Amino acid sequence: MEPVLQTPWHVLEDPAAPGEHLVMEALGRKLVPVWLSQEEAEAFLRLSPAAQGMRVGRLEGFLLKEAFLTALGLLGVTHVVVGYQPGQPQAVVLERNAALGEIQRHIRGKVEDA
Repeated sequence: MEPVLQTPWHVLEDPAAPGEHLVMEALGRKLVPVWLSQEEAEAFLRLSPAAQGMRVGRLEGFLLKEAFLTALGLLGVTHVVVGYQPGQPQAVVLERNAALGEIQRHIRGKVEDA
């Protein structure tokens, strides 16, 4: 999980509604897709009619990712899907709570090291 957490995330944002991101639902669970490259996120945009009008945003650093995952928890999102592309079931799925916990441990470690 560590390499995924350290790499910048690319997410889909609604330019007409700041702070609104793409959330998907599958099997009764809310999921948020993230990509580790802008190219992957843009490929998803081209293939997904539901994402029309959205743009690719970039989340760098653990503090932004912590805020993102915390906000998703308030929306009932349970999992983060890394690298999802329609028709390609090779995406990595992370539990949102576990990813948030790892990020918070990393942030605390940085603060304790200072």
